[in-house]
Amino acid sequence: MDPGHSVSMAKSNLMDRVANDLAKGHTHPAKQRLHSLIAAHPTDLDLRRQLAEVYRQTGDLVEAGRWSYLDEAADPVEILAFERAYPSPAGRRAALRWPANALPPTDFVRRRLAELPPPRTIAAQAQRMRLSIRLNWMRLSAAAVLCGLAAIGLYAVVEQLVR
Repeated sequence: MDPGHSVSMAKSNLMDRVANDLAKGHTHPAKQRLHSLIAAHPTDLDLRRQLAEVYRQTGDLVEAGRWSYLDEAADPVEILAFERAYPSPAGRRAALRWPANALPPTDFVRRRLAELPPPRTIAAQAQRMRLSIRLNWMRLSAAAVLCGLAAIGLYAVVEQLVR
């Protein structure tokens, strides 16, 4: 059996479950299933639109804006809510969970993603963390030296006062 066939069957099965959940008014499991599908198919704009619609139904403008951000027909109020919740372009890019090496399927998505910085690579994040640890270690060392000098100075002052 073709592996793509089983993937599309799994996706179809989950979409049937989403439709069933929504028909019963169960938005929480529908959102969970859609999040799982988007994790597996992060460039599927239809899945993103469907998740945005579920959030729209529950009144969550930020999440509706997040998942419709790459949709040309997105509600500007929802987009503004998302942009306010994620004021930094890097934070917005991370929240979109769009793969760094994925080709945008439309010109609109390409332009929208071009406005946001590319996601950080794991190597760059590790380098920043090492630098941060090194700087923190240097600060801790400097603080220890200063505390030692302060203790010596305090001892000298007390010794002078006792004499």
